[in-house]
Amino acid sequence: MLDVAAHHGWLVTALNITNLVQMVVQGRWIHDSSLLTLPNIELQHLYLFRKWSQGKRKGVHGGYQGPIECLPELMAACEGRENVFASIVDSELQTAHISQAWNFLSRLPILNVSLSIKGSWDDPVQPQTEVPVPSSTTDTRDDKRWIKLYADREYVLQIHLQRTQMGYQGKQDSKAVAPRFPKVKDEGWFLILGEIDKKELIALKRTGYVRNRSTVSVAFYTPETPGKCIYTLYLMSDSYLGMDQQYDIYLNITPASTSAQATAEVSDAMSHLALE
Repeated sequence: MLDVAAHHGWLVTALNITNLVQMVVQGRWIHDSSLLTLPNIELQHLYLFRKWSQGKRKGVHGGYQGPIECLPELMAACEGRENVFASIVDSELQTAHISQAWNFLSRLPILNVSLSIKGSWDDPVQPQTEVPVPSSTTDTRDDKRWIKLYADREYVLQIHLQRTQMGYQGKQDSKAVAPRFPKVKDEGWFLILGEIDKKELIALKRTGYVRNRSTVSVAFYTPETPGKCIYTLYLMSDSYLGMDQQYDIYLNITPASTSAQATAEVSDAMSHLALE
């Protein structure tokens, strides 16, 4: 199904399919709180997370302040410390149940993401180059946030993934923690590049378990018409609910100069000859 959606460029359909995969693996509905994927945590326990506040912990400053509504917020609040998690739920859960829930939480994947774009710019000295994608904290009105690319040209989005471990001391395992799934499953990710305004899927790629660091390359073509547009990268888990990330990429599409067009034509011709 996902390949069909990608072939037709159906962005919303592709995102819904990945959500369906997550629901099947975890045995939960997408509209349920992601906190319910924790073992031994039920609907009646959610109030414990909502009422939690960093300010109630004496002598602790900084970090996530609360309340907690989802798994990423819980992970940010605990900062890899089991005693913090225990302090949130110990009024309702037994010690053994707390340990089971913490073992699940500490093994969840935390991926730090940085992006760059590789391609050809009109630079006779360095025709092939790589440009970093500014972080989302940059002011939208800042012109430096907009990356200049040529119209109707192929570029490659480089997605650099780095895994960080949150308090888990055991051996790293590629197997996803999915107690409701009937068989063993490896953890993996979908990388979906789309344009929200047009609801168009531009590129799709799968990648497997990220042990420490990994770089994934996603090729895409820029629009034929010059102007500004925003592409969005979705990093979607194929195993967990509530662990997805998305990043906006601000593109300023300009007409290709004569020299840039000539460079592209020569490159295409050489590639064609190499195939022959």
